[in-house]
Amino acid sequence: MPSRARPRILDPDHRWYPRVLVAAVATVVTIAYGVILYGFSVLVTEQAAGGVFSATVLSGAFGGAVLVGGAASVAVGRVADRHGVRAVMGVGSLLAGGGLVGFAAARQPWQVLAVWWLVLGPATAMTFYEPAFVVIEQWFDRGSRNKAVATLTFLAGLAGPIFIPVTSWLVGALGWRQATMVLGVLLAAVGGATALLVIRPAPSVLARREGADAQPVPLRGVLASRRFLWFTAGTCLALLAFEAIIVHRVARFEAAGFAVATVAFWAAASGVASFPGRLVLPRMADRFRGTRLFVLVLVGMVIAAALAIGGRSDVELVGHFTVFGLVFGAAIPLRAVIMSDWYAGVGFGRLMGVQAAAIALSRAAGPTLTGALRDATGSYGPPMAVLTGVLVAAVACVLVAERAADPLARHPPARHPPGSPEAAPTSSPTTP
Repeated sequence: MPSRARPRILDPDHRWYPRVLVAAVATVVTIAYGVILYGFSVLVTEQAAGGVFSATVLSGAFGGAVLVGGAASVAVGRVADRHGVRAVMGVGSLLAGGGLVGFAAARQPWQVLAVWWLVLGPATAMTFYEPAFVVIEQWFDRGSRNKAVATLTFLAGLAGPIFIPVTSWLVGALGWRQATMVLGVLLAAVGGATALLVIRPAPSVLARREGADAQPVPLRGVLASRRFLWFTAGTCLALLAFEAIIVHRVARFEAAGFAVATVAFWAAASGVASFPGRLVLPRMADRFRGTRLFVLVLVGMVIAAALAIGGRSDVELVGHFTVFGLVFGAAIPLRAVIMSDWYAGVGFGRLMGVQAAAIALSRAAGPTLTGALRDATGSYGPPMAVLTGVLVAAVACVLVAERAADPLARHPPARHPPGSPEAAPTSSPTTP
């Protein structure tokens, strides 16, 4: 009787494939975030596209893309639930690469807006964290899911440190149009090939295609549940404040009298400080409630925001960036951990997409409202005080969500140390 061939490392049956899968998804997300988000922060400068198009046009292009990407997340989640994420991330990488090439070729403001809104906006919904979290929910059981989320977000945290200097160097060496084309080709080639050649549909997705029975997440019921609504409200408030602080923090401390170089140094150090939180806190959710850890992150952000209200002393400067860095990186993975604990199963991608659409609105509103309040008051003190209050409100919302009953949630939010008599079993309907 012929012996069975040993599975190759890209075969889903290979014991190393889950690790390869996380690395592949992280590669796509890292390049997409690095090129589209962090690269854009260089491309808007006067030496690049900012010297050709106005700040209003470029800001409107990016802000519109955020909103369109959020709206597209619902449809992307539905496709990911039914067919898996392979084609979603692969086509998204090709679409994003083509959009960047179109941006490089744009000569008129309307062309910039069209490319970002109609092409790059939907592409972000297909290549950023949302589909990546769906991959992990589909492939990993409850016992290993948090580790996979932590690894993904840790690796994706390299996007800024890698692509900000790379983009800056390319702009200086080639000019911004050629640099943008190079980045677009990189994203399309590497991201597209990685997604299409490495990512495989999970067994649960293949079963759905064959019409096998599965328990769907009752979307309408979840959307009406107090737990989901309060948690989504808290997350939206938190990310409104996060986005506003990230966009305005350099200007805030510059206005307080610090040199831009000094503030930029501490901003970079803050990014490095986020890596331990990205890796450790999601894995701590194996032992502690994810909502409690999320509240801990938000309390840290309250402290960081409060230190920016005055922002005149060295202690406030260093304290703000240190605390911000230590907790910020864990916010996004903890959201995924909490949602997968409560609502893992068929329909998870669509549910995450609905939440992502609400988050996109808050992300777009935060920097805009903060800038408007700063202009109206002539100081960054009032908007930073308001953001501190917003974060306090976010803490309250998450605490209410934790206590809210929801019979539709898949698992209770309580955590126990693995191996203890109270520990929940680690099997799930989507275990490969």
